[in-house]
Amino acid sequence: MIMTIKNAIQIYLEWKQTHTSSAYTTYKVRLEQFENFISKKVKLNEINGDDIIAFHRKLEGNYSLNTIAYSARVLKNFFWFWHGRGKTTFNPKEIIPIRYISADKDIVTSEDLSDMTDLLEVNNLQELQKKLIIHLLWDTGMRLSELLDIKIEDINEQGIDGLRTAKVRTRKSMRYNLVIWGSDTNDLMNRYLGMRLCMDCDSKKLLVNPKTGKVFTPRSVQRWITELSEMAMLDKKITPHSFRHGKANYILDQGGSVRDVSALLRHVKPESSFQYMQLSKKRYEDVARRYLTTFSNNRLQTA
Repeated sequence: MIMTIKNAIQIYLEWKQTHTSSAYTTYKVRLEQFENFISKKVKLNEINGDDIIAFHRKLEGNYSLNTIAYSARVLKNFFWFWHGRGKTTFNPKEIIPIRYISADKDIVTSEDLSDMTDLLEVNNLQELQKKLIIHLLWDTGMRLSELLDIKIEDINEQGIDGLRTAKVRTRKSMRYNLVIWGSDTNDLMNRYLGMRLCMDCDSKKLLVNPKTGKVFTPRSVQRWITELSEMAMLDKKITPHSFRHGKANYILDQGGSVRDVSALLRHVKPESSFQYMQLSKKRYEDVARRYLTTFSNNRLQTA
């Protein structure tokens, strides 16, 4: 049976939605955009590397380099899916996505966290939830999708040190990992669990909207984090992922290594951690100055 591009995209998206619903929408947009671009080709096995290059050149000028790089990753994943099933002879290795990270990217700092949490009360359930969420995002460096997927049963009992832990599923690798948080976050978790277990709710998820009994959506969390950062008068565009970037930078600023970042943020590919070296101008300057040289009396000296 000949696989058409339209059917290939539909089948792939249905598979993608089963294990990473948060990425489904953006994948759908990019793949349908690619389908429209190559409308003259109907069969999946007709597509080659030249089509991919032409598509991304078409995007230049209308989209950021970061968006184009993300599109390349989407197409690479798509063709790996069908290459492994023998439906296309096109080698996905020809697609080499470049990851762009702006040095001016807004990240959350420990001071930002304090400014936001100071606005929230622990005796109000909704505010307690918000306070717990941003503390968990900061302490653990979790992705928002991982956080919202946590079930009550995933929270472990308090250990010898009096702190709880949790296991989270990383959707990229489909494996469970342990996450650990500090005493302040633990106090918030204990207080929240006391309220959460009393909620009349069928959901087993840890974080649910007390008004609807349904799990929070990523969009709703993004909305109130934006509102909270504005109330705290932070001159930044803060997103849930900004906490993850902030945690990575905090680890490096405290003398941690890229290997530490990779382990604590549970990166599937270790090279992903090297991106964070670019995000701190001061850290970059400190490293660069360490290896500068000076010329004195015609002799080369280390600065």
